[in-house]
Amino acid sequence: MTRQRPTWWAEDPFNRTLALAAGASSVRGLQTAFFVPRILAGAQALNMLQSAVAGIAAAARVLIITDQVVRPLAERVAAALRPAGHTVEILDGVLPEVPVEVVEQGAAVAQQFAPQLIMAVGGGSAIDAAKIIWVRYEKPDFDFRQINILEPLGLRKKALLVAIPTTAGTGSEATGAAVLTEGGQKMSTTHPELVPDFAVLDPAFTAGMPPQLTAYTGLDALSHATGAFLSHWANEFTDPLALQAIDLVFQYLPRAVADGADMEARTKMQLAACLAGIAFANAACGPDHALGHSLGKVFGVHHGAAVGLFTPYAMGYVARVSDKYLKLADWLGIEPGPARERLAALCRRYLDFTRAVGAPTTIGELGITRPDFEARLPELVELALTDGVSLLSRRPATAENYRRLYQYAYDGLLVDF
Repeated sequence: MTRQRPTWWAEDPFNRTLALAAGASSVRGLQTAFFVPRILAGAQALNMLQSAVAGIAAAARVLIITDQVVRPLAERVAAALRPAGHTVEILDGVLPEVPVEVVEQGAAVAQQFAPQLIMAVGGGSAIDAAKIIWVRYEKPDFDFRQINILEPLGLRKKALLVAIPTTAGTGSEATGAAVLTEGGQKMSTTHPELVPDFAVLDPAFTAGMPPQLTAYTGLDALSHATGAFLSHWANEFTDPLALQAIDLVFQYLPRAVADGADMEARTKMQLAACLAGIAFANAACGPDHALGHSLGKVFGVHHGAAVGLFTPYAMGYVARVSDKYLKLADWLGIEPGPARERLAALCRRYLDFTRAVGAPTTIGELGITRPDFEARLPELVELALTDGVSLLSRRPATAENYRRLYQYAYDGLLVDF
């Protein structure tokens, strides 16, 4: 595959080695940090934001970053802020999968407007775009591709970041991660300083999600929480959050899919997505994300559908080097028995749940023919291996293992290697 874009930090061999070393248990035992935004949740969350903003920056200049579909909700936020003396500008040019060009255009607007607050209103794409626009605004001469998780960025000299999610899945409002598209490939970056200062969780902002999008974004949250719990980066702070998020998704996602007006389910799913975001932001997501990013790029599969599909296969893959899945099996009430039988039952629980909310559990179910799949399998593997998430896998990623994972996921086979 011919490279058509600049190199990102996580692709440099030296940096990859550093990242792998940083995940070692000996290093994690010496230093573990926990980052979380200030969270305003509930039906009055937007009103609480007005008070919080007034206490931070009176009469601030506020740049709201959103897309054209969600702009009416951004207008609602702007209407709540203007009476308090804030000057608000709305940038609605965000596109799905966030092309780098969108970030550069947004950064030019930010430099001209000079905001003290940058607010993202939208799904993961809007929040991810806002994070990197913020970096470009704060550090105009810095190449955001070289964001290094091991080095300080020095943000918050010009503005603070607020995230108001309109979907319940990505958890981007609580993470330092951002995913952009460059040269046709999804590229991810992460840094603790990219965690928003405020996350505003108003369930009314998610009420318009259709059933399929509700299912896919909910499975994204389930993938985040599961990967975080099984990760070797996990710790005593992240485990309870991940388990609670898993519990909420299993309990409330079917209700949210079945009835979009079920505001209790919407509220619980929004909390689940945020909890899962905090968990994986401070631990790591699983190899399902590297595999899903690649599948999404090559075949145009929705992110949540792709990572949700791979979650049980990644679980089986990681289980070969760790028995922590047994604690997850206990949490979900899997019957006692031999470890491998419990693993199989746990994976089937995830597969059954995914089917129950109307999402695919195999690559074949996506309508991708076997000849097309086989022809592009080498590209799928290469993209997954270069994905930064692969550096965080508890079980090291290899081309052969990724190839087999794709093949197992095509046919729906439980991982046995």
